[in-house]
Amino acid sequence: MTIAQQERIDELEEALHRIVQWSEAYPLDIFPEPDLKKARALLEAGGITLDAISAHCMRHVVEGLGKIASAALS
Repeated sequence: MTIAQQERIDELEEALHRIVQWSEAYPLDIFPEPDLKKARALLEAGGITLDAISAHCMRHVVEGLGKIASAALS
């Protein structure tokens, strides 16, 4: 294996480590699962849907992972 190939492997492994760090950022012992039925009712009372909140959160995560992947692939 060449030095360049090993450097590339190291870069890709670093990206994977960053993704693992993201996956461990919100442990259940600190951030327990919410009561989604109650959250839905409270949000809807304020004119917001749980689906909109969920979509926002997922976009944030997927965009962050996309940035890590794009940086590793460039």
